[in-house]
Amino acid sequence: MNNLLKRTIVGSILGTLVAITIFIHPTALYIISIIWIALATAEFLRILDAKQISINRFLMILLNVLIPTIFYLGYLFRASSMSKIFSALYPLLLLVLFFYAMIKREQYYLIVPFGVFTLLYLGFLPSHLLFLKMWTRTHNFSFWRAGFIVFFPVAFTWVNDTAAYFVGSLIGKHKLAVKISPKKTIEGFVGSIIISIIFSTFYLKGIFPEMSNFLSVLIGLILSVVAQVGDLVESGFKRDVGLKDSSQVLPGHGGFLDRVDSLLFTVPTFYYFLLFIITA
Repeated sequence: MNNLLKRTIVGSILGTLVAITIFIHPTALYIISIIWIALATAEFLRILDAKQISINRFLMILLNVLIPTIFYLGYLFRASSMSKIFSALYPLLLLVLFFYAMIKREQYYLIVPFGVFTLLYLGFLPSHLLFLKMWTRTHNFSFWRAGFIVFFPVAFTWVNDTAAYFVGSLIGKHKLAVKISPKKTIEGFVGSIIISIIFSTFYLKGIFPEMSNFLSVLIGLILSVVAQVGDLVESGFKRDVGLKDSSQVLPGHGGFLDRVDSLLFTVPTFYYFLLFIITA
């Protein structure tokens, strides 16, 4: 079975699973999110281990999983005073990390910055898909409209990545970031932006008919660039330790972190677009 076929089959299965969990009850999305966060965090910590940056795996996975958990519990108890108690727990995650670093001592200057980065990168950022889901529920959108709003950044990222891959494979000649990601090309980058803008314009006008063409184009442009940045951020870590993929768990795709590297940036960006611009 060639790599493209493996990639297509695994991608289709994962895409279907994510789509289903997005459209059904938030608990399903929460469960999938914490599983993915745990697996991606474990992969990222292996990358750090290769650079002799050793952070307790169990502790870091627990702290990252607690970020969406605290948010979800806060949402469930939003009508009571318990919601404020859950919100106050976030600073404790940082305190636990600092306390662990002080105990470890010899790597304090590495554990603190990389630990905080891991909390943000694989705890806070991926939790935005759950933030987005809960945002649609508080705004009382119809079932289908809410589902398609949450699904947009996921579908967009897939279209963007696919466009970059195929355009780059067909006509790519000029390298974009040869030291970080040798296969990425400027042609693939530009092609993904053009195709993503077209996709976002049609998709967003379908769920937000009142949205201006300028705004839908702007969102497509910014999300496409952000997706590429997300991919390059992870690639930078992998290349620094001589890895092509974060793991080999997903045939044709690499690891769990490889599958969400762009999403880690597109979902939060779209969420804040919704929060401050689209529905302001």
